[in-house]
Amino acid sequence: MNRPNSIVIVDDHRLVAEGISSLLETVPDLEVVAHVYDPAEIISKIRDHKPDIVLCDLDMPGGDPLDSASQAIESLPDTRLLILSAYPTDVNIERALKIGVAGFITKNESAETIVDGLHAVAAGHAIYSDEVRQRFVNRTDRPDNAPAILALSPRELTVTLLAAQGMTTPQIAKTVYRSTKTVDKQISSAMAKTGCTNRVDLSRWAIREGLMRA
Repeated sequence: MNRPNSIVIVDDHRLVAEGISSLLETVPDLEVVAHVYDPAEIISKIRDHKPDIVLCDLDMPGGDPLDSASQAIESLPDTRLLILSAYPTDVNIERALKIGVAGFITKNESAETIVDGLHAVAAGHAIYSDEVRQRFVNRTDRPDNAPAILALSPRELTVTLLAAQGMTTPQIAKTVYRSTKTVDKQISSAMAKTGCTNRVDLSRWAIREGLMRA
C-alpha cells in the first residue's frame, strides 16, 4: 500500500485546522502531519516535515504565511502549496499566482470540495474555486504569468480536458449533457483563451499546465 500524502496545515484558527484534520482522518490517502498556528513556526515546521502539500491560510496575525510558506518550500521541490482562504481578493489571488501556488480554494467550499482539491494537487493538478476563477475572468488587468486555466469557465475547462484526453465532440456532449454545437463552441472559446489551434495543442497545454499527465 502506498503511503498517504502528507499535509501541513497553516492556519491560526484552531477550529478550522482541527476540523480539517478530523475530516481527513476519514480519507486514507491524505494525512495531516502537523499544524502551524504561529507564523513564526511556518518555515521550520514545513522544512522539518517535508510534506507533500502545505494547506495555507493567507491571514495570520504577526506574519505573512504566504511568504513564509513559499520560502520554506524553495528547497522542497516535491512540496506543493495550496491556498485555503476566506479572502479571495484580487490582491491575494495575484500574490498567490506570482508565487506559483498549486491552487486557491475558498473557506466557504464544502468539505468534499476541499478533499477533492487536495487530491487534485496531490496528483499534480491545479485547482481553483469557482469564486476565484470568476473574479479572475472578470478582471481586465490579468497578470501576465497567471495560469491560463483561470481564464476558462468551469464548463470550458471540463470539455477542454475531455477533448485533450481524445474524446470526440459527440462523446463529450453525451458526457456533459450538452449539444454538440454547444461543446464545439466551448472548445473553440477555450482554444482562443489558451492559444491552442487544435486538440493536439490542447493536450500539450493541459500537460504543461499540470492538468493531466503525459
